[in-house]
Amino acid sequence: MRKSKRYKAYKHQLSRERSEMKKRHLLAIRRRRRRLLSRKLDIAERKRVNEKKDITKVSPSNFSLIDNTDAVVSYINDCKSLLHKKEKVIMDIENVQNLSPDAIALLVACANDAHFYGKYGKLSGNAPKKPKLLKLFAESGFYKFVSSSKLMKSAQKQDVNLLHKESHFQVQPEIAKQACLYGTKHVFSSTEPFSDLYEMIVEAMSNTNNHANKKQAGTTKWWLYTYNDPDGKTCYSFIDLGVGIFDSLPVSKYKKLTNWIGISHNVDLVQDLLDGKIKSREIIDNNIRGKGIPQIARNSQQHVFGRAYIISNDVKINLKTRDAEKLKSNFQGTCLYWELIKDQTNG
Repeated sequence: MRKSKRYKAYKHQLSRERSEMKKRHLLAIRRRRRRLLSRKLDIAERKRVNEKKDITKVSPSNFSLIDNTDAVVSYINDCKSLLHKKEKVIMDIENVQNLSPDAIALLVACANDAHFYGKYGKLSGNAPKKPKLLKLFAESGFYKFVSSSKLMKSAQKQDVNLLHKESHFQVQPEIAKQACLYGTKHVFSSTEPFSDLYEMIVEAMSNTNNHANKKQAGTTKWWLYTYNDPDGKTCYSFIDLGVGIFDSLPVSKYKKLTNWIGISHNVDLVQDLLDGKIKSREIIDNNIRGKGIPQIARNSQQHVFGRAYIISNDVKINLKTRDAEKLKSNFQGTCLYWELIKDQTNG
């Protein structure tokens, strides 16, 4: 009797296991079929996009995010919109009359950002015709991060400029130190550490992780371009293409807590942001160093820093005057820019 029960139980268990194996096998077959179908559709869609005609988007003549903010942001947004509509876009900068280091950093960030392309958009571009601007563009390090000819890749001078992409979504102290030394050597002929400059770069790196929504947290890359201008200053351009400061988690929480009392535009939040009333990053990150954007704002007040700006979402902040300007177009990302100069107060 006991043997009969054990046999029935064993037979039932064996039948159940066979049934489960059959289900798993069928599910695996379905998954493979879905993957194959998806791959075929993907290949067909990419082929369809490749057969489309290129859409040439001519950039503003003054291609500077700092000096021509609204026009450049509008241009970038137009290109992104077309890419998300599965178009082939050529970013035409051949005839620009002015090209700034911050704009180069923005271009290379866009060219390497999957969210900017969309799923099927195709992006290509050209270089400035103006000899001086072509030299700046070629030696920036831009061609190191895009598909290009060996000639253009070899035109870079890594001993002069530093263009760095973060690939691990974290602070890189060695890159911050290297960027500092590029500037201090060029501006002051010194290899001595400059803690305030180092601090600003590290703070910018630290904040990037919070310039994202919940789904993107920890996946926003940053770009740092250090340009030694022949005029004797060093320009620092730091860019990430997250959701931007004013749509970031810390600021969104602040908006929710205050219920936007007396606030009609993000520009109304600027003073609270600079004063440290709004945390520019999560509390758990504050052990990295300093106080985020308020620290950058304070350091920017020193005489050795020339122009200093933050551009994010629909706001442009002058860190030297603490004035804020409303933008017509929304920049989905954050740009921090400052110039290291000789202290004019000491001659």
